[in-house]
Amino acid sequence: MRRGAIAIAAFLAALACAPRALAQDFPAKAIRMIMPFAPGGGLEAQARVVTIKLAETWGQPVVIDSRPGANGVVGTQMVAAAAPDGYTLLFTNSSLATVAILSGKTSFDPVRDLAAVIQIGVQPQILVAHPSMPATLRDVLALARERPGKLNFASAGSTSQLTMELLKSLARVDLLHVPYKGSAPAVTAILGGEVQFAIFSANVILPHVKAGKLRALGVTSAKRAASLPDVPAIAEAGVPGYETIQWSGVLAPVRTPRGVVVKINADIGRLLKLDEVVQRLGNLGVDPAGGSPDQFASYLRAETTKWSRLIKDTGLRVE
Repeated sequence: MRRGAIAIAAFLAALACAPRALAQDFPAKAIRMIMPFAPGGGLEAQARVVTIKLAETWGQPVVIDSRPGANGVVGTQMVAAAAPDGYTLLFTNSSLATVAILSGKTSFDPVRDLAAVIQIGVQPQILVAHPSMPATLRDVLALARERPGKLNFASAGSTSQLTMELLKSLARVDLLHVPYKGSAPAVTAILGGEVQFAIFSANVILPHVKAGKLRALGVTSAKRAASLPDVPAIAEAGVPGYETIQWSGVLAPVRTPRGVVVKINADIGRLLKLDEVVQRLGNLGVDPAGGSPDQFASYLRAETTKWSRLIKDTGLRVE
């Protein structure tokens, strides 16, 4: 009887130690970092900054595996269904908070089926206008109210459309949506005057603003961006309560052992503080984020709730 009790106690103790041992041995082989978008964009550039240094730290290959399709659904679904051992990770962006809501056909829920590991970076976006438009956001909004449905905006996908839809909702203006297949044609459209407004990532649009080809009306962050001190936040320029930030982050399948998640978080967190990494991300217009897995999970829940409410309240259909 006593031997049986001792055996059970030893077995339970071994189980308790297993996650710690697994984390200590991790990683013992190559890591696959799935990016759910086409290669060549800003997200891949961020992923390369992180994975190169991570491979040096771990002494194991960290391979970026681009799996585009259905606005990020294909690659994200692969990670949600992967073995929860830390060897398949997701490197994604802000669209994660909206993809399941908008598609309605996913087999995953980003909060329920993915474990938040760490937020990599954040970057402000800029609301820009064609030079033919008024110089301030307040004047632009006044013009839009005088001409409901007559002024238009470009989008380069669901995320950029949603940032403008949030602006429309809070400012109570009616703007016509014109979708484009990517940032490049959307930028070309606004430069050519085909559309009057758009919101783009700072690294995409800043050269055209500095060249005087487009007008910066406001940044989407709650406060002014350090890189654009003369451009007001949209919230202070006429639309109180407006805030949206573009972010990137790493996630894992939901049942990945906590010890492994914490180790990956700690190792990437250290990298995000290196001068070299800070500089390389800065060159992409990205400020390193970091933080704990719980902080990232809480942020993702809040983002999902915010965009879900907007979509429901407006009956939005992303084109």
